Amino acid sequence: MATTAYTIRPQLLERRARLQAASGSVSHGYLNNLIAEVDAALQKIDVGNYGLCETCKDPIEEDRLERNPLCRFCLDHLNDSERANHQKDLDLATQIQFQLLPPRGLVLGKWETQYRYEPLGAVGGDYCEVIALGDASRGAQSLFFAVGDVAGKGVAASLLMMHLSAIFRSLLSMDLSLAEVVLRANRLFCESTGPAHYATLVCGRTTASGVEICNAGHCPPILLLNHGTERVGSSGLPLGLFPGAEYAVAQYAPADGESIVLYSDGITEAENASGEDYQEDRLARLLRERFAHEASAMADSVLHDLGQFRGTHPASDDATLLVVRRRRVAMDGLNQ
Repeated sequence: MATTAYTIRPQLLERRARLQAASGSVSHGYLNNLIAEVDAALQKIDVGNYGLCETCKDPIEEDRLERNPLCRFCLDHLNDSERANHQKDLDLATQIQFQLLPPRGLVLGKWETQYRYEPLGAVGGDYCEVIALGDASRGAQSLFFAVGDVAGKGVAASLLMMHLSAIFRSLLSMDLSLAEVVLRANRLFCESTGPAHYATLVCGRTTASGVEICNAGHCPPILLLNHGTERVGSSGLPLGLFPGAEYAVAQYAPADGESIVLYSDGITEAENASGEDYQEDRLARLLRERFAHEASAMADSVLHDLGQFRGTHPASDDATLLVVRRRRVAMDGLNQ
C-alpha cells in the first residue's frame, strides 16, 4: 500500500484545504468531523498502516480506496447499511455499463460486427464500442469500432471506462478525422483523470476505400486476409499518459470475406491450471481456421476454445473480443 499512500496523500491534503475554505458554508461540528477523518487518514500514512481495515488489518480493496481514500473497512467488515449502499452502487454501475455496450450484430452496408464481453466481476474496465456514424463530408455512413482496457479492475475501472466512452461519443459527433479523435480523446482523458490512470485502446473507422486503424498501446488487432494473417502493431502511447502524445493511423483495404479482430489481454493472457497463457498465436490460428465463418461463429468459437483451455482455472481479467468482417454481400445475404 506504500505506492497507494504516496499517491493519495496529496489528494487528502487538497481535501483538507478545500474543507477549510468551505468553513462558512457548513456547520462547525460537521466540518470538524470531516477534517478529523482526513487527519486520521494522514496519520495512518505517517505511521505506515494506511489502507488497512480497522477490524481485520487486511488491505482494503484498492479500487474502493481510489474512489474514497477515507475508507476504513474492507468489504467483509462493512456494517449492514454500508454493505447495502455498496451493493446498490454496484448494481447501478452494472446497469449503466451494460447500457453503454453496443448493439449485438450491428450490420452497416458491407460490414458486419459481433462482440463478446465478459467482465471479471459485476463490472469491468474493458471498453467496447461499435457506432454507426453519419459522414457529413461524403453524405454516407461509416462504422466506428474500438476495444480498450482501462488500468485497474472493478468499479473504479468501470467508471473510467464509462468516462472514456463519453469522451469518444462526444468527439465522434464532430466531423473529425480518426487521428484527431484519438489525439483529442487522449488530451481530455489526461486532463480529467489522475496521473495513475491510463487506457490502452485500438479503434478504427470504415471508409469508402476500406478501413483506417489506430492502435494506442493495445493488443495488436488480427487481420484475417485471403492470403494470410497480419497484425496491426501499436502506433502510439496508451491514452492518459502524456497530453501531447501523437497517434498515427494505418490504412487497409479488406476484401469481401476478410475480417479485423480486436481483443483485450484478458483473452491472450488467460491462464490454465498449469499457469500457461492462451497467447496471441493460438487466437490467430483459431481465427484462421474460422476464416470463412460469419462474425458470430468466429466470436463464439473463440469463447468456447478459451473456456476449454482454461478449464476449471478461474478468470483473472475482463475478456473482450470484437469481430469486424467485410461481408460477401451476395452470399451472406442468402444466408440471412
